[in-house]
Amino acid sequence: MKPELKQALADWKEIRQLTLDLLDALLEEQLSFTVGKNMGTLGKQYRHIGDVQICYNQAIKTGKIDFGKLRRDYSLENSKQKLKAFLQEVNQEMLALVKENPEAKIDWFGEKWDLKHHLRALIEHEILHHGELIVYIRTLGMKFPKSWQEWWGL
Repeated sequence: MKPELKQALADWKEIRQLTLDLLDALLEEQLSFTVGKNMGTLGKQYRHIGDVQICYNQAIKTGKIDFGKLRRDYSLENSKQKLKAFLQEVNQEMLALVKENPEAKIDWFGEKWDLKHHLRALIEHEILHHGELIVYIRTLGMKFPKSWQEWWGL
């Protein structure tokens, strides 16, 4: 595996761990919290993160990104245990797919991307949601987990 892909995977693992650390810090009842109209609940934010990763996984399999095939299992949104298991499951699938086919090329709307670029886009999507999650956590008045304090300076 190329060093650039190894680095992208290492970066991804750190970002995903932050996502899981924050989920661990939440109380189950906080998953139904929302900061306002059209923002969805905390549980929805986490479910959506996993749904989007399914699209990234499918792209590794098929060679083409398609965000029209989100899973949308809304039953996950009110359970920390189910959300965490879902995020871990889709992540393990992705890591196995990358290991099986490190030279995969993915059609990103007419451009051919290697896995490094594909993973960078996934990292950027997750970081976008970190920004949204920060708004939720601050609105709740919660203290951020240590990993978030160290990584994001919160």
